[in-house]
Amino acid sequence: MRFFKSLSKQLLKIKFVQNAVAEKTDLSIFKEKPTPKMIFGFICITVSYIICWPVISVLGIISIYLKAPLLLIIGGILIWGTSHLLFMFGFYLAGAQHSKVFLKWITRLFIEKFSA
Repeated sequence: MRFFKSLSKQLLKIKFVQNAVAEKTDLSIFKEKPTPKMIFGFICITVSYIICWPVISVLGIISIYLKAPLLLIIGGILIWGTSHLLFMFGFYLAGAQHSKVFLKWITRLFIEKFSA
């Protein structure tokens, strides 16, 4: 318990933590209607799931049929990388603001519980 009190005192020196406590951050942002930017982000995340493993599987079948393993090796890496970038872009669009609010909220709860 002393460890958490000591940690909370150290964390209170950080500007982000001070703002989280001062603003009394709550989760009311999650009740708002999604913006078009967020919806596009959700679409990007969904497409990233659709294109990744099914396309790599089909590419694997084609590479076996053509007896060209480099097709799967190089193509799989390119498709997986593209899918990963699309997922990160979608997460940035859909969840950046909500992630920051959630992190501030959980930080505020920790500080309020353990600093005395």
